[in-house]
Amino acid sequence: MYELLKTIMVEDLEVDADQVSPDASREDAGLDSLATFELSLALSQRLGVTITDEELFGLRTLADIAEFIEKRTADLPGSPGGTGSEAADRAEAPEDAGLTRLLGGGEGLHPGGPAPTHQLARNETPFQPPASVLDAITRAAAEANRYPDPDCGALRAALARHHGLSPDRVAVGAGSITLLQALLTVTAGPGAAVAYSWPSFDGYEVLADLAGFRTVRVPLAADGHDLDALASAVDEHTRLVLLCNPDNPTGTASDEAGLLRFLDAVPRTCLVVLDEAYCEFARDPGLGARLVASWPNLIVARTFSKAYGLAGLRVGYMLADPRVVSRIRRMIMPLSVSDIAQAAAVASLAAETELLGRVRHTVAERERVRAAMREMGFDVPPSEANFIWLPLGSRTQAFVLTCASAGVSVRPYPDEGVRVTIGTAEENDAFLAAAGQHGLEPGAVGSD
Repeated sequence: MYELLKTIMVEDLEVDADQVSPDASREDAGLDSLATFELSLALSQRLGVTITDEELFGLRTLADIAEFIEKRTADLPGSPGGTGSEAADRAEAPEDAGLTRLLGGGEGLHPGGPAPTHQLARNETPFQPPASVLDAITRAAAEANRYPDPDCGALRAALARHHGLSPDRVAVGAGSITLLQALLTVTAGPGAAVAYSWPSFDGYEVLADLAGFRTVRVPLAADGHDLDALASAVDEHTRLVLLCNPDNPTGTASDEAGLLRFLDAVPRTCLVVLDEAYCEFARDPGLGARLVASWPNLIVARTFSKAYGLAGLRVGYMLADPRVVSRIRRMIMPLSVSDIAQAAAVASLAAETELLGRVRHTVAERERVRAAMREMGFDVPPSEANFIWLPLGSRTQAFVLTCASAGVSVRPYPDEGVRVTIGTAEENDAFLAAAGQHGLEPGAVGSD
């Protein structure tokens, strides 16, 4: 554990390697309050357990910290001396705050330090924006002294043309999650409920709680969304159904025929949000946009953060009936989407041919990684996103620990499984090497 601790301090926290030794005190190693907080987040992410900065503050030397981590992970399945029980760690851990739940136990929270060696937990694209998009960003940045267009007029017009819709059917926000928050806010009411499949995007529950909704989780079927069960869960109190398609974290997707049956079964008084954050990686990327004009209660949410590679600029959009769009736009904070983000998004739409070439590369890597994992004996369901899902159940934490020791960050869902983003070929090979070291007994190989 000391070697892992040293790696995190040197690579993630940029501590001078000469300062890192087992007998060094926290202060001598440069672990002030902020650095200790960063270390606790990095450890939580890499090991899949919750480690707080308060716990680390009570330890004197780096050897003490390493010993604490060793004890903290001793009960993880597959750890030295482990009993296979994870309950103790979860019982000790404080209740996750909303932000931590949304980001997955500290995932992505690395202020002041670079990401782990192989960051495969965030579903980012490994490619930087195309040259034409970077040029648009540079030109827009030269006018950063000016306020952005509050109407996002150029971007809304470009999106309307792109999808063959009128601009009054398009709402733009600082990431699709802010648009979901606005929608939940305008539809909330006493006793209101929101239904969604599970496991799915963690943010749904966080946003629903903030808006005062009662949440109804419907377990996924073996091959993806159980649309019949989801439709049956809708009652007179259900204001919204949130359908992540392809699903995050499993990568499974419902086809047009299934969605049409589902939409026909849901009362028109209930809004259905088709969250297509990963649609570009799917077999039918234009599905939602084709359906939205025919179903007044259907809302399609999309983002420029994934396939378009603009995660750092925060821009997303919704397609819906003009009446719904009007209500959502009134709830969005004015000037929340910068001119830089707007210019980058417009340029990305113009560069779609180049970007979709990158998507095809990612899909090919996804299939290569999936095939290699299946050869090792892992069950890996088919995916239509830029990640794969490993339904590991009780073996989840042990697998996360193995990956962390190899410098690979993956996204754990305790007692359920692990989501692994498809990165560069080098990053994917590092993950496959870590998975091969895990020593998993061959299990049932999933079928297509």
